[in-house]
Parts: sequence; C-alpha cells; structure tokens
Amino acid sequence: MAKQVDKFKSLNWLSLLKTGIGTAIAIILAEAIGLAYSPSAGIITLLTIQNTKKETIQIAFRRILAFVLAVLIAFILFTTIGYTPIVFGLFALIFVALCNLLGLQDGISMNAVLTTHFLIEQTMDIGMILNEVALLFIGMGIGIVINLIMPRNIKKIQLEQRDFEEEMKVTLRSLADDLRYKDKSLVLENDKGPSVIRENSKKLGSKRKTTDFTKLDHKLKVLINKAKVNSGNTLLSDTSYLISYLHMREHQIDGLKSISKLINQIPVLLEQSIHLADYMDHVAESFHELNNVKDLLADIDGLYDHYRKDKLPESREEFEYRAILFQILNELEHFLRIKREFVLEIENKNLKSYWNE
Repeated sequence: MAKQVDKFKSLNWLSLLKTGIGTAIAIILAEAIGLAYSPSAGIITLLTIQNTKKETIQIAFRRILAFVLAVLIAFILFTTIGYTPIVFGLFALIFVALCNLLGLQDGISMNAVLTTHFLIEQTMDIGMILNEVALLFIGMGIGIVINLIMPRNIKKIQLEQRDFEEEMKVTLRSLADDLRYKDKSLVLENDKGPSVIRENSKKLGSKRKTTDFTKLDHKLKVLINKAKVNSGNTLLSDTSYLISYLHMREHQIDGLKSISKLINQIPVLLEQSIHLADYMDHVAESFHELNNVKDLLADIDGLYDHYRKDKLPESREEFEYRAILFQILNELEHFLRIKREFVLEIENKNLKSYWNE
C-alpha cells in the first residue's frame, strides 16, 4: 500500500494535466476545421508529448518521415491492388519492415492508424491525403507546443547540487576520522600529539563505523537523472556543463571509495595518519564547485615532501601501514587531479550559462 502511495505522489500531475488539455484542444481544433476522423488528432497529440522537449521534437521529425513513407507505400498498394484487408496487411508488413530498417519505429503505430482511414474511405484522392496531413500536423503541433511550456527546474537542481556537495564534504571528513580513530596506536609519546589522540580515541575508539557511501551515491544518481531531464527540456542554451560536472564528481567518488578500502586496511593510528587526516579535513573545508584545486595540489606536494623527510619505519608492521598511507595519498592526489583536468577542459561560457540561468 505504501509503495502505491509513493507512486501516486511521484506522478507528474502538471504533465498529465497538459496532456489531457492538449489532447482535447487537438480534437476540438480538428473538428472546427471540419476534418474527418478528428479524434485521431488527439491521439497524435497524446503520442507526441514526451518526457523532454528535445525528445518530443526528435520523435515528431521521425514521425513525419514515417508518414511520407506510409503514404507512398499505401498509395502504390491501394491504387494498384485495391482497398482490402489483405492489401492493408501487405502494407503493414512492408511499412513496419522499412521503419525498422530506417530507425523510424516511433512512427509505426500512429501512421498505421492514419492509413486505415484510406482503407475505410476506399480512396486516396488529394482531399483525403490533405485530411491526414492536417490531422498529423495539428496533433503534433499541439503536442510540441504543450511540451515547450514544460517548466525548467534549474534553480531546484542547483539547490540539490549544493546539498550533494555538502554530502561530499561530510564524506571527506568521515574518511579523515576513519584515519584518526583506531583501537590501537603506534604514535610515539610526545608533548602534544598523544594527549589529543587519547582523548579522541576515548570518545570513539573501535566502536566507530566506517564511512557509508549509500546516501552520497543516491544523491548523485537522483541529481544526474534530473540534470539529463533538464538538458532534454533546454533547446537553445548549452547544458552539457552540469552533466559533465556530475560525472566528474562520480569519478571522484570512486576514488574516495578506494581510499576508504585502503583506510580499513590500517587497524592502528600512525603519526603520519594525523597529518593526512588533517589534510583531508582541509580538502573538505575547501571543497566547492568553483575551486580550481591549484592550491590544494600545491599543499599535497608539501605533504609528499614532509613524508620523504620523515624518519624511517621501525618495524615491518609500521612499514606496511605507511605504504598503505602512501597509496591513500596517491589516491587523494588523483581525486584532486580529476577536478583539475575538468577545470582545464571546461569552457568558461558553459559555467556562466549554467549559473546565470
């Protein structure tokens, strides 16, 4: 029952309302002009309205080509063999085969219905052909106009994008905490570090759960779907930036998942882990769509240099764990370079056209 309620709530009522109104208008207009089989105009409108503006126009174009093909085949068969059900069956065989070969499948059902009007009237004179042309263009014209008033949700998408980016910050901080809070420690005693570490470990320790990416993945999936719908409803301005941007973040999330797996291979707290965790917090703090990450990459070079000058491991165990830390640092650098490459490739006009909507 709950699933049915959710499905009911998820219905696009505005789109359904426009479909109903558009279908009625097409029939009324066809009747007012005096066309035969005027309800067919409403059916054509119903079939024309798609999820997005671009999809509606693309399908309408293919259906016009299919209509021309249907009229040619029907004219040849009906005028040479006759207006019989068997001939219509032959028409259907040839028409469907050619539509499949030419990629015009969208026009099969609609144009097959229009062709039955020739069979019923037993004629394909100029008046009857013009009647079908008028039904086609009234039906498709109303459908296209209805879809052109489809509202864009760019502001809502931008708000959801910011929410998604906040979730990425949360994930980065969570990974930093995964590095810090361990059940055991290999940190050497000194004046500052251990006291803070003992305090933090006492608060969380081994009870801490590792970072969960479920929420982040869900937010990204929803956002990409909405961005694609928005792109389909945009005819003039360039919307490729947003989709490219989200796919870039998708690649970055894959990198964060690799980092999470590596962190889980380190069961102890290392002194070097603290520096890396602090840097990850810094990345989270600086995380923003417009950040070109140049400074972050410079900082990571400094971290590499710090580790090179660090004292050598004192045990095999420490050596293995520090090797994993080095892999994490490499993954983190790759995470940043994904964004850097995106920044270098994207055109400024795309960024401005998106945010100036």
